[in-house]
Amino acid sequence: MRISKRPGFTLVELLVVIAIIGVLIALLLPAVQQAREAARRMTCSNHEKQLGLALHNYHDTHLVFPPGVFAAGLNSGMSTYPRNMSWMPVVLPFLEQAPLHDQLSPYMKTRASSDFPTALMDTPIETLMCPSDPNRGQTGEVHNPSNQDPPPDYDDGFHGNYLLCHGSEEITTTTDNAASGMFFYLSKTNFSSLTDGTSNTVMGAEILLVPSNVSGKRDWRGRYYRAEHLSSIVSTLLPPNTTASDKCRTCEGSPTNPSYAPCAQSTDTQVIYARSQHPGGVMVLLGDASVQFVAETIDTITWNRLGTRAGGEVVGEF
Repeated sequence: MRISKRPGFTLVELLVVIAIIGVLIALLLPAVQQAREAARRMTCSNHEKQLGLALHNYHDTHLVFPPGVFAAGLNSGMSTYPRNMSWMPVVLPFLEQAPLHDQLSPYMKTRASSDFPTALMDTPIETLMCPSDPNRGQTGEVHNPSNQDPPPDYDDGFHGNYLLCHGSEEITTTTDNAASGMFFYLSKTNFSSLTDGTSNTVMGAEILLVPSNVSGKRDWRGRYYRAEHLSSIVSTLLPPNTTASDKCRTCEGSPTNPSYAPCAQSTDTQVIYARSQHPGGVMVLLGDASVQFVAETIDTITWNRLGTRAGGEVVGEF
């Protein structure tokens, strides 16, 4: 009498197959993650390229680049709001955001001390967000309700990842209108101002955002609509992804002092450094509207020189 055996796996064989599949998945996941980051980095580069072209088109229209900050200087006070807005609102038409600009325009023209409407300020602008930053696109940061100027509960609006470069220094109340880069308080630079060469001058760079509105904590870095406290311009004083702390009047987000974007609260000396979640460096926008990946290992002196518009320095490889 014959006994037929059914074809199948033994328990040992099944475990071996599962182990092999696990090893293959473990090998595959890093490759998938790298491919995703490469795609995110390419998107980030495209966003900065669009910003660069927008700034060039603004220059073609107005024969000058927009001021880095419309405020008279660092810590110029809330009574000038929205006169202390950054470069961002006036560039909106060149970022394919003409409807938003048109609705904001009456407030910009009157230069009144009233707030921009919250609904408009909270409009996210995809072009100004880096997809690699998990905290991108912040909106709705609310100030202390007890503050009466502007009225209580006023909103800071959309925070973005891309800031324009004021130069290679820290900003103080004595250097705010005389920074070495392209964009600073009430700046009026044009192409003739870039005597170092457009390809040798940093026009903008990316930063990392820190979560706001968590347990009443706020972080002003990256806000565009109230920029008198150095929230919309970036420095090349220290290389990208430096472990040194930014200095900002208010940077109490959650976590309060994250290692990926450390910050020390400071009233009179303020600075924001370029940072990103891209491994090894940041995407940088140059004066000719080109975008380059700059390694965090770049020589500090070279990085300093790239931040100036008319320093007369010889810039090496970067």
